[in-house]
Amino acid sequence: MRETRVLLIGQPNVGKSSLLNALVGSRVIVSDYPGTTVEVTRADKVYSDTRIAFLDTPGLYSISDRSEEEKLTERALFEERSDSVILVVDASALERSLYLALQILEAGKPMVIALNFVEEAAAKGITVDPERLEGILGVPVVPINPLKKTGIDRLLDALVRLETPAPFEVRYDDHIEQAIDLLSSRIAESPLPRRFVAIRILEMDSDFYPYLEADAAIDEAHERLLDHPRVEEDISITRYGTASFIAEKVTQILHVERREKVPLQERFDSFFFHRITGTLATWAILLGIFALLLYLGSAMQDLLLGATERLLEPLASSGGSIVSTILIQAASGVAAGVSIALPYVFLFYFILGFLEDVGLLTRLIVTMEGFLKRLGLPGKAFIPLALGLGCTVPAVRATRVLSSEKSKRYTASLFVFVPCSSRIAIIMGVVGYYGSKALAFYVLATSFLAASVWALCVRRLLRTRGDPLLLQLPPYRRPIIGNILTKSWIRMRDFVYIVIPLLAVGGILYAILERFDMTWTLVRPFAPITAWLGLPEKTIVPLIFGFLQKDLSGAMLVSVLGSDLPSQLTSLQIYTFGVAATIGVPCIIALGMFIKELGYRSALLLLVGSAAYGLVVAGLAQRIASLFL
Repeated sequence: MRETRVLLIGQPNVGKSSLLNALVGSRVIVSDYPGTTVEVTRADKVYSDTRIAFLDTPGLYSISDRSEEEKLTERALFEERSDSVILVVDASALERSLYLALQILEAGKPMVIALNFVEEAAAKGITVDPERLEGILGVPVVPINPLKKTGIDRLLDALVRLETPAPFEVRYDDHIEQAIDLLSSRIAESPLPRRFVAIRILEMDSDFYPYLEADAAIDEAHERLLDHPRVEEDISITRYGTASFIAEKVTQILHVERREKVPLQERFDSFFFHRITGTLATWAILLGIFALLLYLGSAMQDLLLGATERLLEPLASSGGSIVSTILIQAASGVAAGVSIALPYVFLFYFILGFLEDVGLLTRLIVTMEGFLKRLGLPGKAFIPLALGLGCTVPAVRATRVLSSEKSKRYTASLFVFVPCSSRIAIIMGVVGYYGSKALAFYVLATSFLAASVWALCVRRLLRTRGDPLLLQLPPYRRPIIGNILTKSWIRMRDFVYIVIPLLAVGGILYAILERFDMTWTLVRPFAPITAWLGLPEKTIVPLIFGFLQKDLSGAMLVSVLGSDLPSQLTSLQIYTFGVAATIGVPCIIALGMFIKELGYRSALLLLVGSAAYGLVVAGLAQRIASLFL
């Protein structure tokens, strides 16, 4: 069976992820690309006696070495084995994507262009002639609709029959062409076309300098470019001009009947970006998400708790041997995790996927920019902060989009407060379910106030300032439930594959501690902490386990105190536990990412400082709340 490695490349919001889902479904692996901290998606598919390995690269506008994502794509394209490329293109913005296509063609890479959003372009009066574009570039051009799965088989057919593209060349100024010829003649051996390597050298990409026989050739080439002091910009201008010319040749703009009313999308945007209505709408959506998680998650938790209790009944009556005790505790840990955490983790990722597919997520980010500026954060900081609502680990990694080291450290410090899906499960599944809906809101409010005080102090210490945010707004689109469910599963399956086994291990460890009367040996040194928090001494166990993986906190609390928590803890204690469990570095995996991004000293300082701050806040909140609860 033949094997081939295919890169999915495209600009942000062109539908690469949707295409990958249409090609292979949810059978993908999300991981760091080797030697980087950039997250990529991999998947395999067998088609027509060919095993195809897909690699979905991050969205980017051009191939250069300015950002981590661009470096990754350049490395995947030019330095490692990649047999071909699928370039995903937005039919309504063809010119922008063609710049990227021309760079790939210059590298001599076999490529298929997947023309997406054809129907949306037609609704705007834009039609693209795929046959004419194919004739000009010399590569297959396939119109697709990943959501309806049209054009997918034709795309795969073109991929398995793909050959080296026709020699389409962007022709530059005569002086630049002379410099390209000179450098091409001084290149020894290269796995890439000599012309392409010469162009990359003129664009000052130092990764290609080793291909030259002598570095003096660069100075000799620049002597011929006295009329081009910024030759890399002139190359880009010519490439953009060529992309614009091709787009004009293959695109037809049709007259669309003018409507008396303002298009619905423009009316929505004017509402969302209004200074008053946009802010109110954003907070209303956030409160709506909170309510949906609280009430719908609670209903799902009821069903799961009832089902797991019925399943555990035979184990509970199996005797008091050490084996049965361990089995019961392991099963109870898994059952508690499935019942308490899973509904909220799934719901959160489903809502996130819905907002993303509809096009609201980017608009919420833009609306919140003003609030971030007041805290001294750059607008781009909302991108990692929004990711932190899902998981802290990729969020810390995403702070690389920030240009200032101070802004990066400031933003990273706020992740000790951002409620990731695991902390949401504690707030909703423990505090909201076993306490009350109001208590869950109080925990969130306490965390928000604590984060505000923390942010003001860190801002004063680091003296940061806000920078403007530039984002491409995707159009509003009809959500496809199947696509959202697939993305939700991809994002939450780490919980199923990693956290649930950890819950079983945690239950077994606690059963052994209890069986051999070792629990108090572990608990006693932490007695001052639980006394300060006004909690039973045993609650230190779920707090410690929570640092290994935050999802363990709620499940281990049930394992330690039993499923009838209201009989073991007062409302005030449930509230205090929620605050103590949610403020601080969320888990040991996140700590590893903090160390990787910030260094050992800063990461450990953040760990100790946030843990101490969280305990102080929880203790003070307990004393203030005792006046009212």
